[in-house]
Amino acid sequence: MKIVVSGGSGLAGSAVVSHLLEAGYAVVSIDRRPPPHPIAEFRLVDCEDLGQVYGACHGVDAIVHLAAIPRPIHHTPDQVFRTNVMAAFNIFEAAANLEIPRVVYISSMSVLGLPFFYQPIRLAYLPIDEAHPHAPQDAYALSKTMGEDIARAFVRRMAGGLSVISLRFPWIHTPQTFQSVLRPLWDDPAGGASNLWGYIDTRDVAGACRLALEADISGHEAFYISAPNTFMKTDSLQLAQTYYPDAKIRTRLSGNQSLFDNSKAVAMLGYEAHFSWEQYEWT
Repeated sequence: MKIVVSGGSGLAGSAVVSHLLEAGYAVVSIDRRPPPHPIAEFRLVDCEDLGQVYGACHGVDAIVHLAAIPRPIHHTPDQVFRTNVMAAFNIFEAAANLEIPRVVYISSMSVLGLPFFYQPIRLAYLPIDEAHPHAPQDAYALSKTMGEDIARAFVRRMAGGLSVISLRFPWIHTPQTFQSVLRPLWDDPAGGASNLWGYIDTRDVAGACRLALEADISGHEAFYISAPNTFMKTDSLQLAQTYYPDAKIRTRLSGNQSLFDNSKAVAMLGYEAHFSWEQYEWT
């Protein structure tokens, strides 16, 4: 199979490209900037340009769509929304018209409204699963929510000719970025509360994308996928009760267990996290 990976030059995208190559896939990486160390066929593509997306995706078997502005911090809200929504629309428009049967859409836990909210988010319960209500406020969360809406619309349009799997990841990190960004939050639990102290290693992101490409699933399905633990040493129950006292605790929380429920992904994709910060070796 030949796979297009949009955003293949990014932190997560480069891991996906590497993993798919190792798994035996032919990969075309597309991005607005070249990869620092090219390992796959690369095309310079702006996913906001439909013609460029058509050209890059012609003749491929599936698409993993990561290309997006990943946070609404260094861009204006209109740039974040326009870029992310138009890129998603163009990917699905190309998939539909080029008869590409599978798209893996990289969504986000931000559909909950976290972590870039303007007004406090009230969570109904913890751990979070796919039934939890969405409450986007900011441009990024809204763009990811709308990306899933676009996915469902194209699945309806194609009437069985397209299946889409949306993967809702928390904060994506490597061991190196974990050490520099997340490890300091061990002494500042409030600083991680808006992310529910959730994270995932880029290698598990890549593995989940491969499983989503290979899954026997029709229509559209969304999954929360995270590391098995939080990025904190503190017990998750203590964190939840302190920072989300109104959220109902629906299952027994053990140690620093993740506050994202991966059970749907385990059941339908065969997902298993292989990398945890507790295994990392730092210098």
